[in-house]
Amino acid sequence: MSIRKSISFSFTAQVINTLIGFITSVIITRILGPEGRGEQALFVNSIAFAVLFFGFSINSTIPYFINSGKAKAEELLTTISVFVLGSTALVFISLQLLKATGKLDIALPANMQSIQYVIIFTGMYFTNLMSSVISTFLAAYKKFREISIYTILSQLLPLLLYLLVYFNVIPHQTNNPFKAVVMIMAFVALVSFIAIMFLFRHILEVRPVKKIIPTMLIKQFVFFSFMAYVSNVATFFNYKLDFWVVDSYWGKSELGIYSLAAQLSQLLWILPSTIASVLYSFASNCSEQQAVNYAIQLKQIAFYGIMVLAAAGLILAYYFIPVLYGVEFTRAFGLMQLFVCGVVPFSITTVLASFFAARGNFKVSFVISLVIFAISSVMYFTFIPRFGLKGGAAASAISYLVASVICEIWFCRQYKVSFFNLFRIDKNIFSLKALFSNRK
Repeated sequence: MSIRKSISFSFTAQVINTLIGFITSVIITRILGPEGRGEQALFVNSIAFAVLFFGFSINSTIPYFINSGKAKAEELLTTISVFVLGSTALVFISLQLLKATGKLDIALPANMQSIQYVIIFTGMYFTNLMSSVISTFLAAYKKFREISIYTILSQLLPLLLYLLVYFNVIPHQTNNPFKAVVMIMAFVALVSFIAIMFLFRHILEVRPVKKIIPTMLIKQFVFFSFMAYVSNVATFFNYKLDFWVVDSYWGKSELGIYSLAAQLSQLLWILPSTIASVLYSFASNCSEQQAVNYAIQLKQIAFYGIMVLAAAGLILAYYFIPVLYGVEFTRAFGLMQLFVCGVVPFSITTVLASFFAARGNFKVSFVISLVIFAISSVMYFTFIPRFGLKGGAAASAISYLVASVICEIWFCRQYKVSFFNLFRIDKNIFSLKALFSNRK
């Protein structure tokens, strides 16, 4: 499948998923209210951090190793599967240690720290990480159409279940609806995992074998993954550390409002993230010059496209946040205005980070993430206690902007590209057919 068709399928799926996700977020917020939404934000963050921290960013290097021919796909799949099982055991042990030391509230709310929820948390780690691994394998073989259909169906299931909870078709504790939300999240994670395993088995001939990749390749895989790992952990904290700081200083109700503003603003990343995922696969097995051309053109589409989406999104948010989410969330619009100032330029970083990784140049994202992590951490702990929610949004926007500037400068110097490449706009910038008709 050509890059044009790949982007078209992926972007269409992302648009549909975003719409479904938006409706789902409205229903969840109506069910939970500000405080419950704050609890959910922390729980989702904990799951995501566990997948990132214990998962060692193994997904980051799968397309590179497969498309470059460095490793046999079957042996790589076996190696990663063994790793996932081992890391799942580590997650369970870590949760038990946190419980023994009275620190489990870092991952689970105080009223959900029984062995049942520890098992649920561990199970969600396993299913989320393995589903992500299988999706990455499919993307490496350019099965974007199949992935797109899978992701849409995976979004529709929780929407249906949350609607049933909202209309009391599924009984739940009205004084603690968050438990029902967690059970739905766990069920959806399990069903999604089974579905993608079924998809993988029927469209790819890759099967686990009784052999892992050679020791030399394991060392290389670990080396690449480690740089991506440190980079991704730093990036995660750039995105999410503010949630924990807001909760610590201002409480879960304020976090509920703040997390809504962040979520709605980051919906704009639908375009650059779609482009980045496709670029990753294509740029890893073409010439350097062709990959650079892809990066420049796709970066322009992401940047100017997200500007248009941001303007439209802010107008809609102004009128519809109080109507859809409730008047108690009205302040989220002011926070969104601050977030967007960083979200828009960060589209550049999203696309270029994918390009660097596809070319095996993980060092760039590694260094940039550490620099931005240092900056954002200081700002979060300085701005949020003093200026509240607006301080957190401003700190995020500044860190996103700085990351984009550094990434762009690095790209221009590394590949001898003009610093004005972003502004040299082709008249057919939004025509994927015109941009890629001669490149397959």
